[in-house]
Amino acid sequence: MLFFIETGVIYISFQQGVIDYGGRDAWIMFGVASIFMYLLLFFYEKNYKFFRLGKITKWIYILYWLVVIISFLSYMQYTLNVWIIQNMPPFYSLLAIVLVTLYISLSRPSTTVNLGVLIIPLVFIFIVFILLATHVLKFSNILPIGTSTVPQWLKGMHYSLTAFIGIESYLMLRKNVLKDEEIKGKPILIFHLIVSIFMGASVIGAEFYFMLKEIRLIPDPILYILKSQKVTFVKRLDIFFIYIWLAWSLVTINLFLFNIRIALSTQEGKNPKPLLFIIHGIIMIAPLFFIGVGQVEFIRKYLIYLFYPFSIILPMIIILFNRRRDSKCDKSQ
Repeated sequence: MLFFIETGVIYISFQQGVIDYGGRDAWIMFGVASIFMYLLLFFYEKNYKFFRLGKITKWIYILYWLVVIISFLSYMQYTLNVWIIQNMPPFYSLLAIVLVTLYISLSRPSTTVNLGVLIIPLVFIFIVFILLATHVLKFSNILPIGTSTVPQWLKGMHYSLTAFIGIESYLMLRKNVLKDEEIKGKPILIFHLIVSIFMGASVIGAEFYFMLKEIRLIPDPILYILKSQKVTFVKRLDIFFIYIWLAWSLVTINLFLFNIRIALSTQEGKNPKPLLFIIHGIIMIAPLFFIGVGQVEFIRKYLIYLFYPFSIILPMIIILFNRRRDSKCDKSQ
């Protein structure tokens, strides 16, 4: 599940920010950032039992996940407008997407959990067709290595974290879905290597395909690479894969909604369904105000800043606070 949360919506575009701001060493920066993310996951695993949301922190996270969902839906709608449905009013496509997410949110939790399994074959198809572009890659685009400046390293590392938005979901899923399973360091390492290689390969591939001057003009590198491929059975390969990406992104949206559902279900004696209807009403209307070019660019540039407080700082504060409180309780007993 965490694989789809971290990849999903941002997979077709995050490479542009990493390479544009990081320069030729962007692929190295992404590798270093992924090492830090493994350490964060390891910290999560060791302390997930202490990640207990209170009344205030629960709503803080619900609001954060709502912002992420609205941002992702805005970007999804913008992409559909640019590549496929230029003449369809955004309201109708958003309505179709939100109705699907509502149905899944109101279904059994296993529906959300198992939904990603159905998408896995499509992800492999996605990868295979991207590999068709290997014959036009220019390996010299990353040379010379070691030319990026310190400011470029800082910015490149910063935008590399876009690939890990939603990593805090591990704490919610581990505590509420996989609570009876024992997970040690090796499975976490293998999982994180899969995500890092999958995302990192797209950064390297985009670097090999586009020159630095070109990448600044390419907001969705993966789609442009697919558009350049010619196959006999599909006239526009990019459009075919936008529909795969759309299904992939729907899984991501539903997993963020699943986080919200888990948080709401912690309220004793309260039915979360009325709140889920309200939330879906919000994510139906709000994205309509953020589907312009300027708004989408704002989201692409600034959404990552929410990563630091909600994926690193706040989880650490909550965990350390609860550890200390539990320690005091044990001593008093």
